[in-house]
Amino acid sequence: MKSQMTEEEIVKGCQAGKERCQKMLYDRFSSMVMGISMRYAKNRDDAQDIFQDAFVSVFVSIRHFKFLGSFEGWVRKIAVNSAVSWYRKELKERTVDIDMETDVPDVTVDEELPFSESDLLEMVQDLPSGYRMVFNLFAIEGYKHEEIAELLGCSVGTSRSQYFKAKKSLKKRIIEKYKQVEI
Repeated sequence: MKSQMTEEEIVKGCQAGKERCQKMLYDRFSSMVMGISMRYAKNRDDAQDIFQDAFVSVFVSIRHFKFLGSFEGWVRKIAVNSAVSWYRKELKERTVDIDMETDVPDVTVDEELPFSESDLLEMVQDLPSGYRMVFNLFAIEGYKHEEIAELLGCSVGTSRSQYFKAKKSLKKRIIEKYKQVEI
């Protein structure tokens, strides 16, 4: 048997229930799915729950994949849907997010920011759940507010408001972080 299998061969092997192919698929897509999970989660434990749910869904649903589009896109969509489902479950267990209405000055930074991608990920993870979900779906995944409203079971106005508040909060956090690094 070949040492390098194509994506199509791996998917067909998974559809046939071959464990070796399932492992290869997991190895190939685990970092992407974890990246998505981390963006939507508040912490690593929650991200691992989303990650695990996503892969369970991938392996349960793979028999329905028809090779009509990108397999990576299909896996990405399952990971995002797992995050949305996780959020809905969490929302039922919580009450209301704290409103983060604060004035943030307009600042333009012409140079590269002196903090890392992991710092930015942490800032996104620190957003209240509603803000984080809408920000990720709109800014990262490219969903429209109408689609987000339908996914999350809220109004279009709520989606827009949550996105505006997320951007405002992130801007404030970036400015605070930038000032700390300057000192």
